[in-house]
Amino acid sequence: MPPAELTRFFRRAAAYPSATRNLRNALIDGIEVHEAAVLLAVVFRKRQWQVLLTRRAATLPHHPGQVAFAGGRRDEGDIDLTHTALRETAEETGIAAGYWQTFEPLPPYFTPSGYTVSPVPALSITNPPVYPNIEEVEEIFYLPLDLALDKSLYRSRNFSHNGQTVPTPFLPYLHYDIWGMTAMILYDLAERYELHKGQR
Repeated sequence: MPPAELTRFFRRAAAYPSATRNLRNALIDGIEVHEAAVLLAVVFRKRQWQVLLTRRAATLPHHPGQVAFAGGRRDEGDIDLTHTALRETAEETGIAAGYWQTFEPLPPYFTPSGYTVSPVPALSITNPPVYPNIEEVEEIFYLPLDLALDKSLYRSRNFSHNGQTVPTPFLPYLHYDIWGMTAMILYDLAERYELHKGQR
């Protein structure tokens, strides 16, 4: 995908609906306690766009070892959610905010633990060097964006909350099991891109 086309999509992405996100959020709507943001970070690496992902350290108390986007809880001093995502990404991966072109955050996801998590699309036309924070990040790896945007590659697992169950996507890639909110955000992006292609 040419840089101009990817930029055009990211500029419009937040305006497109995501039916899968809406279905999942309907199960846990109204529990908002804390705001958080993650960086949906795309870099140009090995002649293609790739999504930067992390594998959380096994010693973390929450979601150890899981695949995740860099990000975290909004601090009192953060200007906005984009600031939160960039700050957390710098802390976890060592990539400074200046590497990223950011776009309007996508609508948030609700979590059973009381967070609203907003994905912030971001592009880097380079492949920034990474310096993972070993206290938080076990590994940094990359998922080709073309794969992330291909809805046919996703599989389905059930998500249950308050006695209700809905199917949610997960994405097998190499030896990684990309599931939970990370897979939801990637599938959400694929849904939005499908709509974007239909309106070009």
